[in-house]
Amino acid sequence: VDDAEAAYRRGDIGKAIAIATDAAQRSDPRAQALLAFYLYTKVPPAPVEAMAWWRRAAEQGHAEGQFMLATQYFYGVVTPADYAAAYKWALIAGRSAQLSETARNEVLKLTAEIRMKLAPDQIKMAQEEAVAFHPRPER
Repeated sequence: VDDAEAAYRRGDIGKAIAIATDAAQRSDPRAQALLAFYLYTKVPPAPVEAMAWWRRAAEQGHAEGQFMLATQYFYGVVTPADYAAAYKWALIAGRSAQLSETARNEVLKLTAEIRMKLAPDQIKMAQEEAVAFHPRPER
């Protein structure tokens, strides 16, 4: 994955995607989240494919994948906005030890913004789903 990041920094997006794809297909959640980012930001973007990779990373417990999945559900880029799903994934990401302080603050800000759009029963259901979440490695 470090090689993919180096290729991306050099501007070789095709190589970065190829390297990240290889690792992502081997169930590496960090590579899956990175590949999703590359696919989402490339020209032309591939947001549907990116969301699928973020979901795979998120399901394995990758905090960045969880946060990005929350943002996708919140903004409704690929699917119609789903605030309950966004809230669930933001809550899950927020309890990750993987987050830097800056990232945690971003997650908390997003969580608060999403919460304002939900009814009390939706909040309760999303909280229950977040508590019940357990990462599932693909391997």
